[in-house]
Amino acid sequence: MASKNFSSDHGAVTAEFMLLLPALIMLFATVLGSVVFATDRIALEARGFEVARTLALGLDLRAEEGIEIEKSVEGALTCARITKQSLMPMSTKLCVMQVGQ
Repeated sequence: MASKNFSSDHGAVTAEFMLLLPALIMLFATVLGSVVFATDRIALEARGFEVARTLALGLDLRAEEGIEIEKSVEGALTCARITKQSLMPMSTKLCVMQVGQ
């Protein structure tokens, strides 16, 4: 009986893993980047509401680095457009009813 030589299969799992590893790293980086972007977007929306409410009350705003605020009045609404400069610039506009109107 002849014995079979399986020496050609040594390292096959390691080679397959090394081929798959860059794709897994790219997938992980994409998912992580999406989570960071969504978190920044939610924080910008919350900050936009806070700024619009502060402007409607007539209070002073504190300046933040990297965030631009534009105030506008549209009828009975006070609006704030907030732009954040980051890796991907984001902008939002929120309006609230003016106090005393």
